[in-house]
Amino acid sequence: MGGGYNAGMGEDRDDGSALERVVDDHAPRQEAIEWAVDELTEGRSFEETVRELAAGGWPEGEASDIVEQARRLTRHVRGVVTRDDILRDSNRRYRQAMGVGWFAAFPSIAAIRRLVHALGSLAFLRRHRRR
Repeated sequence: MGGGYNAGMGEDRDDGSALERVVDDHAPRQEAIEWAVDELTEGRSFEETVRELAAGGWPEGEASDIVEQARRLTRHVRGVVTRDDILRDSNRRYRQAMGVGWFAAFPSIAAIRRLVHALGSLAFLRRHRRR
């Protein structure tokens, strides 16, 4: 029986490993992301950074993806507070207030602790709303 599934398997072995033909674009992309992070940290705009990457040979879509990843990585440097940051902090405060430990045996004290937590969370949210 000629042809079939196994017929072509020997041909790949004669031509060399298929892995030798794989192009590794991870390293150049990672270098471009690091470069974009540096540029955004220094204050360059997103649009400027995309244009510079495109001028350097990156396709427009990939340049936009690279800058988007760099934008996410530089949020803390640029002073951006995300919804996830606020939720994470609020959840941490909530767990601390609800885990009253031995205060659970004293409902009045536990209730006061929860009230203080609620007021602290409200103040935290108002402070971040002003930004």
